[in-house]
Amino acid sequence: MSASNGAGTETLIDQLVSSWLERPVRVTWSRASGLPLPDLYEDPAIAFSGLATAWLDLDTVIWRAGRVAFTPGLPAALAVSAPVLEVTVAQAAVDRWLGRFDLPFRLELGADALIVHTEVAGLPLARLEARIGIVNGWFVLQPQRASFLGMPNYLATLFRTYLPLPPLADSARLAEIRHAPGQLTLAFALRDFTETVTPGLFLRLQRRLTPTVEGPFGGLFKPPRD
Repeated sequence: MSASNGAGTETLIDQLVSSWLERPVRVTWSRASGLPLPDLYEDPAIAFSGLATAWLDLDTVIWRAGRVAFTPGLPAALAVSAPVLEVTVAQAAVDRWLGRFDLPFRLELGADALIVHTEVAGLPLARLEARIGIVNGWFVLQPQRASFLGMPNYLATLFRTYLPLPPLADSARLAEIRHAPGQLTLAFALRDFTETVTPGLFLRLQRRLTPTVEGPFGGLFKPPRD
């Protein structure tokens, strides 16, 4: 038997999960099956908004999966297939984040690229269009096109700048980057996993679903109560 998450069920689950995590969330899925209670969810997602983290403030955080299967037992088990973490940041959050570091550039979230501006004493010096890349697990800015004092500067594209972010964990890879004016979305593909439903489950899920080594999502959940 299968059923999609209707408005009533959807609202109830949103309220239950929001109460448990003590923050507003949105829970969705495309199909659920199993009796008497659903034990298989297709395309499930949990969305958070307006999150302050130990690093960047995030407009939205969405955890997605291809499917989540619940196996009853003592202990029960939760199997997650094709998990993805998607985070979106806005220009204001990037400006606040960069203000914490003594960096020689300003970063603009453009419509189709990241734009790096460098200045000396308020005088525009260089402008680079760049993309985010991963080098040995670390986040870097990789210039694609550059100009120096308004003139094309092809040598600048040979250089890269490391970003002050914790390194990517071995279990994750940067799968997609989406640009919009004043907004940047990164999607991280994570490994499939199975967790037993025992005390500490939510803390273990947070670690599984956080793609960086140092966990920039500190404070996303309060200490687990299970």
